[in-house]
Amino acid sequence: MDVMDPFTLDLLSCPAPLPSALHPTEVTELDAFLRATGDLPPFPRADTADAVHPSVEPSAPPLMHQARKRAAPISDITTAGNGKNSAIKRPRLSDYDADIDFNLRAMEEDPEEQPSPDYLETVQRGTQMTPSTRQDLVIWMDDFARYYDLAPGTLHRAVSYVDRVLSLRTLPPPPSPSCKTDAGYELQLLGATAVFTAAKYEDQSTRHKLDTAEIARYGGFAGAHEVRDMERDMCAALRYRLGGPTAYTFVDHFTRHYNSDGEEDLEVQRLAHHLASTSLADYGFLRLLPSAVAASAVSLARLTLVDPKTTTARQVQEWNTGFEELTGYRPVDLVAGMYSMCGMMSPDPRFAVLPAFLQDLWLAENRIE
Repeated sequence: MDVMDPFTLDLLSCPAPLPSALHPTEVTELDAFLRATGDLPPFPRADTADAVHPSVEPSAPPLMHQARKRAAPISDITTAGNGKNSAIKRPRLSDYDADIDFNLRAMEEDPEEQPSPDYLETVQRGTQMTPSTRQDLVIWMDDFARYYDLAPGTLHRAVSYVDRVLSLRTLPPPPSPSCKTDAGYELQLLGATAVFTAAKYEDQSTRHKLDTAEIARYGGFAGAHEVRDMERDMCAALRYRLGGPTAYTFVDHFTRHYNSDGEEDLEVQRLAHHLASTSLADYGFLRLLPSAVAASAVSLARLTLVDPKTTTARQVQEWNTGFEELTGYRPVDLVAGMYSMCGMMSPDPRFAVLPAFLQDLWLAENRIE
């Protein structure tokens, strides 16, 4: 299902009533309405009921590398205008834009640019590295980047460096089972160095406000020489391939062709960047390509912020069609990423129906006949 009725969008954008206030009859009527309008899949035949609506609640759709077609250059396509009652013409993408897209896709799929999606279970098996340890490191790196007001996109690139390095080698073992300082010290040094290197890549003026001595002071390291040594070792491990695209790159790439003067579109872009950045702390997102993370973030951001009072079903369909041609992903391809991002968001009544909606969409696409 590629189209969402504005009625459904209104459910997602307005505060939901408390569960205790919902009468069972109202819930049944709402479900029937959504299925009648095609916004939820029809009830399956009796022999497939358990496959689509099992008695035990199914687990979330699995995160995985999404099979996708190459995004093609887009002609003039009328797309939905957020906050406006008329459609908006998206400019024709030039051959130059198509070449940029092709190169970004080729780089993100290059094994040299990708971390292993299961390196904690393979390379780091038996070490102190766990998803929780990685999450703590990413949060620390984010605080570090914010403290020095480093360039946007720095954290995405830095986390990619860390994951790629840890996909290749283990941390040094502690001198004794009871000692955990060596591994933690080394990991934090790697994280700080990755942020420093990524910041220099994103903005050459970084050297004016941050150097190895300042990093050593902030991180409590022995001295600037440790940061220099780690940077040399890290870059060598990465074979000096430091410029691969990240989810941040693709969020900008996917949103720059849509009414850049509109405040609503800027809000979608800002929320999409926030969602993509939040996903960095989740180890499971390594199983998604950066472009899939970005496309999921943009779709979820738009779904959250779209105004159902000024957006028609036709505009939603046109936007979905244009976005699929631009990104190479169908809405159903993004369910896994959107589902996981939704789970990371703070509790909000506006999102109460969204996980169930995404689950239904995914189950309908993967129905067992």
